[in-house]
Amino acid sequence: MQRSRLPLLGLRAFEATARHLSVRKAAIELCVTPGAVSQQVKLLEDTVGVALLRRKGRSIELTDAGQVLRPALSQAFQMMELTVNTIARRSWHKTLKLFLLPTLTERWLMPRLIRFHEAHPEIDIQIMTSFRPIHFEDDDVDVASFIGEEPPAGLDGIRLFDDEFLPVCRPGLLRKEGTFMPHDLANETLLYSMRRMDDWQRWLECAGVGDLQPKGRLSFGNSSLAIQAAVDGLGIAIVQRAYVAELLRTGTLVAPFDLTARTDSGYYLVWSGRRNSSPAFKAFFEWVVNEIENMKLDGLNRLDGPLDAPEDRIGMSVQ
Repeated sequence: MQRSRLPLLGLRAFEATARHLSVRKAAIELCVTPGAVSQQVKLLEDTVGVALLRRKGRSIELTDAGQVLRPALSQAFQMMELTVNTIARRSWHKTLKLFLLPTLTERWLMPRLIRFHEAHPEIDIQIMTSFRPIHFEDDDVDVASFIGEEPPAGLDGIRLFDDEFLPVCRPGLLRKEGTFMPHDLANETLLYSMRRMDDWQRWLECAGVGDLQPKGRLSFGNSSLAIQAAVDGLGIAIVQRAYVAELLRTGTLVAPFDLTARTDSGYYLVWSGRRNSSPAFKAFFEWVVNEIENMKLDGLNRLDGPLDAPEDRIGMSVQ
């Protein structure tokens, strides 16, 4: 079939219906009525001379021909959408869309973002936070966060910091004399992030007190809330080292022990190779690299040596 005769409206209607397996959802996406969607699909089937969809009770399924056509159309429309969006961003807007974990945004990005904004006031930044995984083929996002040993297959990424965590609390929370040791945590309230409920147990096992039962437990929806609870004096939180570096430096929080546990994972920023050609992305990437180098200079992104052996456990002397 010649390009000039391609039934574009019918192709769009079929692709949306096949993707959702629902005429109603396709109609909502395309901002038309379900009847219009059905009519366009019927015209497409008449044009190609073969059925593409079949109704099975109240559901819809693809015919063999529909299963061949659907992925090709989805890929073609996706490529057109990405290309048009890239051109639009380059031509009219210098916009960077970030999709990040809430605590990473609040505790790592936001305290640093003023430096990027001062260097690039012409770049508009849109920040969305969520715990759900990002799908670059479906979401209009430039950069997302990821926790793992390496970026997912098919994505590029840069490691921000290692997955290291340690207990922190407000100064003055601990008993006023003697040396505070890991087994003394049995007399304290431990603060948890419900996103990382195993962190306390991992740290306690590293400290040699894996069977410890604390006086109390409080759990919060994310690490940022657990950090705030520690600042407010509700107990001792186990949190990622990079998130509390500034609070430890200023004395807002203290670390009762020189023992930091870690996993093999790291915190990454990741992106699709199709989304990394804009000037806004390149400026942001260069800035992130510089921030990581500053963390290295400050000794905040990696421990100087392993601290998971019993001989590395050091109690805090409380005066």
